[in-house]
Amino acid sequence: MAKTLIARLHQTDGPKGIRLFEVFDHRFLRVRQTTGRSPLRDYAMDISILSPSGRPEHRAQHHWLWLAVAAAVLVLTSVTALFLELANPLTLLPLTGMLLAITIICLTEFLRSRRHLLVFDSRYATVPLVELLINQPERDSYAAFVAGLDADIANLLRDKALSPTDLRAGELRSLRKLLEQQIIDNATYQTAKQRLLAQAG
Repeated sequence: MAKTLIARLHQTDGPKGIRLFEVFDHRFLRVRQTTGRSPLRDYAMDISILSPSGRPEHRAQHHWLWLAVAAAVLVLTSVTALFLELANPLTLLPLTGMLLAITIICLTEFLRSRRHLLVFDSRYATVPLVELLINQPERDSYAAFVAGLDADIANLLRDKALSPTDLRAGELRSLRKLLEQQIIDNATYQTAKQRLLAQAG
């Protein structure tokens, strides 16, 4: 039986990255995502396993920032040595220029790595499953998609009237499928399984 596409959100993630989210029949969410050189991740899930609303999260590759700070300190040290005439300018000027270039490169990489995300976790095991970019120019389509997804999760739970035990069992099955597709790793799955079984006990 063919599924009906209800909503779609397409986001660009850097120069070569894409994030595509599609909701079918107000019940299933398909995610297709790639960033840079990473392989395409393509998976789907029943949205009843998702938490009722997403949580904001900010990420960045902070090692670029620390490298930029270290290079900037060395630049200041070199400039101070030049100003106080503690070193030969012919030796120190090229080094200072190189350190300044490294500082700029590291700062640029840090800024490029920043991500402002809305993360939807699995309901009971709190495994992060869906990550939407918040800082996108298509604010209206993003807001409409998130509002629709929130409503679909709430309506599905109300209409199906599933017990917490049924929901946990469905979540475990869905996580097992994601493990088989290598969307989550075995350690994540085992931790989630233990959490779900502990809550059922």
